[in-house]
Amino acid sequence: MPERMLAARLYGPGDLRLEEILVPEPGPGEVILRVERALTCGTDVKIFRRGRHPALGPLPSLFGHEVAGEIVAVGEGVWNFRPGMRVVAANSAPCGACRFCDRGEFSLCLNLTFFFGAFAQYARIPAPIVRVNLYPIPDHLSGAAAALVEPLACALRGIEAAEMEPGSTVLVMGGGALGLMLAHLAKSRGAWVALSDPHPERRETARAIGVDLTLDPREDIHAALQQALGELPDIVFEAVGRVEVWEAAADAVRPGGRVILFGGCPIGTRAAFDTARLHYQELTLRGVFHHHPRFVGAALNLLAAGRIPVEHLISGEFPLLRLLEAFERMERREGFKFAINPWVD
Repeated sequence: MPERMLAARLYGPGDLRLEEILVPEPGPGEVILRVERALTCGTDVKIFRRGRHPALGPLPSLFGHEVAGEIVAVGEGVWNFRPGMRVVAANSAPCGACRFCDRGEFSLCLNLTFFFGAFAQYARIPAPIVRVNLYPIPDHLSGAAAALVEPLACALRGIEAAEMEPGSTVLVMGGGALGLMLAHLAKSRGAWVALSDPHPERRETARAIGVDLTLDPREDIHAALQQALGELPDIVFEAVGRVEVWEAAADAVRPGGRVILFGGCPIGTRAAFDTARLHYQELTLRGVFHHHPRFVGAALNLLAAGRIPVEHLISGEFPLLRLLEAFERMERREGFKFAINPWVD
């Protein structure tokens, strides 16, 4: 390995710098990846603009969390991975020992270890992730497709939380990458699926992946759903992360229905719901955050089997030197995710 590498580091709100820094050395249980591809994420854009994240640590900080690459070095005690292996890492790992892990509530782990540093030429994967959330990539799967493992694992967990059955009717509110994943997974489980998003190109992509009905939330989606179904849907996924959409999601589900609050709102915000409707119509509102290790493995299996419409989720590729341009494209809703290649100019 070389001594130095190019990496993106976040210094504060809107202050992201590409710098030459030392290539990391692996500690006990860790591995070093030569990054093949990293993917942009809406969370990355939010962190970039806000200049903070609860798990990011002190600034300046390495940045990016969806990554696939080739192992170039392993630390002491690593026996099941070796240099030359192509792998994909999830962005976190539970400790397996706290009271939440004992109950199988791994996303609530008191000692959840996070990974940041995907937007670089080399990345150090922490030992807990190497232990439970690092997976070999099949030869036929591209690095960019493999890096979809983490967000797809989150979507799989959301689908499971919804307790969906074949024939369920579903509304996904939000047509970003995760909204599309939720819609595609719901269709694959035999659901009738509608998706609402104000951007025409996102509705077009939703139709391309097989969604039954697309809606513009600025119009009367209740009337459109009633006309299509005769009632409101069984399940509503909120995949935007805005308070007003959380509230609208609770208003868009049938009596006895389930609302999965999947998109994370800014810390400190509050939503208001109709208590009479929640009580007398027996609605279920459930927040779903992050993923568990078994969903990471399941996500990789789906990607390897070609059962995820990767071509609709990854909108293009940028060199690491143009990372900010990729973020700007995402903020303008010009694409979904972008693959970042740290080895081209």
